[in-house]
Amino acid sequence: MMDKMFCLLILVSLIVALTAKKYEPNWSSIDSRPLPLWYDDVKFGIFTHWGLYSVPAFSNEWLWYDWRGRKNPEIVAYLDKHFHGQSYADFATQFTAEDLDPAQFADIVAASGAKYFVLTSKHHEGFTLWPSNTTFNWNVVDVGPKQDLLATFKDAFKKTDIHFGLYLSLMDWFHPLFLSDNANNKTEFVDKVSYLQRLEIVEKYEPEVFWSDGDWNLSPEYWKAKEFLAWLYNESPVKDKIVVNDRWGNGTMGKHGGYLTFHDHYDPGQILERKWENCLTLDRKSWGYRRGMTADDVRTVKEVLDQLVRTISCNGNLLLNIGPDRFGRIPPIFEERLRSIGKIIKANSVAIYGTKPWIHQNDTNIWYTSSVRNATGLDPRRIFNPQDQENTIVYAWIFDIPDNGTVNLPSVKPTDKTNITVLGTTISVAHSPVSTGISVDLHALPFQKLPSTDVIILKIEYAATSHRNPLKRAHHHHHQNRTQKKLFKDYLQSNQFNHD
Repeated sequence: MMDKMFCLLILVSLIVALTAKKYEPNWSSIDSRPLPLWYDDVKFGIFTHWGLYSVPAFSNEWLWYDWRGRKNPEIVAYLDKHFHGQSYADFATQFTAEDLDPAQFADIVAASGAKYFVLTSKHHEGFTLWPSNTTFNWNVVDVGPKQDLLATFKDAFKKTDIHFGLYLSLMDWFHPLFLSDNANNKTEFVDKVSYLQRLEIVEKYEPEVFWSDGDWNLSPEYWKAKEFLAWLYNESPVKDKIVVNDRWGNGTMGKHGGYLTFHDHYDPGQILERKWENCLTLDRKSWGYRRGMTADDVRTVKEVLDQLVRTISCNGNLLLNIGPDRFGRIPPIFEERLRSIGKIIKANSVAIYGTKPWIHQNDTNIWYTSSVRNATGLDPRRIFNPQDQENTIVYAWIFDIPDNGTVNLPSVKPTDKTNITVLGTTISVAHSPVSTGISVDLHALPFQKLPSTDVIILKIEYAATSHRNPLKRAHHHHHQNRTQKKLFKDYLQSNQFNHD
C-alpha cells in the first residue's frame, strides 16, 4: 500500500513539474507571467540610494560621471576645493557606515507604512554593497564598512512584514570592460560582470523585488535580459514571489518585464491596464544624500500623500526614495516625514492596502480608491472594483476644503442607503444629492479629532450601482506608447538628476 502511495506521489509531482509554466527567453512569454499578488496589495514602498556619492554628498548620485565624464565646472571646482588630490576611489575608505543601526533603519521604514523596501545594491559607479566575486577591492567588505550591507539589511527587514528588494544598475560608468564593449561591439562586461552580479544577488539574498536600471540605449540582447528573466521566473529561489520592473534594455521601458516605471516620477493621471510604479524622491534634487539639502527641498507630507493616492487610483504603487548619509544615518527631516506619513497611512489603512482603483479615478483634485465587502466571484487580478451598491466601499481623498465647507463629488451617485463617515473616526458626514452626484458638508468637522488635516478621507458606503468601465474611457495604450519616447526625452532634458 505504501509503495502504491509513493508511486502515486511521484506521478503527481511529475505531472505538476511537467505542467508548471516554463517561461521562454522571449518577451511574449516573459510578459505573460502574472505579477505576484502581494505587489499590488502593498501599494507603498521605500527606496534607498546609498553609495560612495554619499561621501562628498554634493550635487547628486551622478557626481562621479559629472566630475570625470561630463567635467561639470561647478562640480570640478567643489571637489578640487574640498577633496583636493583625491580620486573617486578614495571615497570608499570614507564610506564607513559606522552609525548604521539596522534595526532603527528598518523601524523608520516600517513606521512610514511602507510594505516593501528597495536598496541600491550597486549604482552606476560599480561599487557593490555586497562582497561580489566581480568587484575585488571595490565593495563594502574589502574596503569602507568591512561588512556585507545587503546581508545586514536583509536580516533587519526579516523581523518586519516588509518585502525586501534590491536595485541593481546593469552597467558601470567607467568599468574598462564596459567601455571596451561599447567601443568594440563585444559582451565581455555582461559575461564577466553584469550577468554574474544578477545571479549573485538573487541566489544569495533572495530579493522579492529586482529593480533593474542603467540599461540605457544598449539592447536587451546585449544585457542578456531575456535569458536572465527566464532563469529568474523558472529556476531562481524566488521564482514564485519576485517582481521586476521594465528597465531591461533599449525599447523595454513602459513595455516589457514586470510592472512598468516608464520614467522616474511617472504620474499618468489616468488608469493603466498594466501595473505600474511611481518612483519618487523625497529630496526633490537628488536620490543620494546631499549635505546642502534645505527644508524646502524636501517634499511635504501632503505632497507625498497626494502622489500616493493619484498613483493607487490609477493602478500604480508609490516607491518613495530616501538617501542616508555616509555614516548610515537617515537625516532627521526624512525620518520626520516618514513617521508623519505613516501615522496617516496607518489611520487610513483600509483605503490603501489591498484596495483597487474605482470606476472613476478622480473628480479634479479629489481622488478615489475602493474596496469590497465580499470578493467572492471577483477576479483577484481585476484592475478596478466595479461599483455595486451593497458590496463596494469608496474612499474619497480630499486635500482642500472650500471656505464654506461644502465639497461636491460628481462621480458618486447616492441612494437612500448611502452612508458617509470620516475614515479613522466615528464622525458621520451630512450629504445631499445635487444635479451631478453628491454634496458633502464638512464645515463642522472637529479638526482636532481628525487623523490628519493634510487629507480627509471619506468612507462612502451604499452608493448607487454603476456599470462604468474606466478602462474603456482611458486613452488607448498604443497612443501612450507613441507619446512615451517624446515624454521621456522631455523629462531627461528638464531633470539632470533623473537616476536612469
